[in-house]
Amino acid sequence: MTGVQTLDLEIQVNMTADRFFNSFKNKEGNFTDKTEAVSVHRDDLNSNSSIQIWNFIVDGKMEQIKEKIEVDEENKSVSFIAMEGDVLEHYKSYKITLDVVPRGDGVCIAKWKWEYEKLNDDVPPPTKYIAFVADYTRDLETRLLSES
Repeated sequence: MTGVQTLDLEIQVNMTADRFFNSFKNKEGNFTDKTEAVSVHRDDLNSNSSIQIWNFIVDGKMEQIKEKIEVDEENKSVSFIAMEGDVLEHYKSYKITLDVVPRGDGVCIAKWKWEYEKLNDDVPPPTKYIAFVADYTRDLETRLLSES
């Protein structure tokens, strides 16, 4: 069995890097029609981390994940580390990192990176979650732009 594997996704977002990143930092970006509910289980203002529980629909099925969220304000980066939930039925470890990169002219790039370790060789890569995050990013962009 192989160790930790990675997958990447880059999406241009039509707003400033600060606006997009702050939606995650301020936990305002958690809601779209793809997320049934999001709750902050524990918030630690001193360490820029929190524990959040997400209920979301992927491939037509409701799933849940409990994640530790770590925010790096200096680098405009957010890490989502799975602690419990449906995704850990297939992966020994599962982490998503979002890096928000400014591009100028009110545009940024959302660079999503998955780091995961399969429980066994029969487990497919987490492509269904990549499709979910791509849709989520677009939905979040639309919502945030409509609020501006």
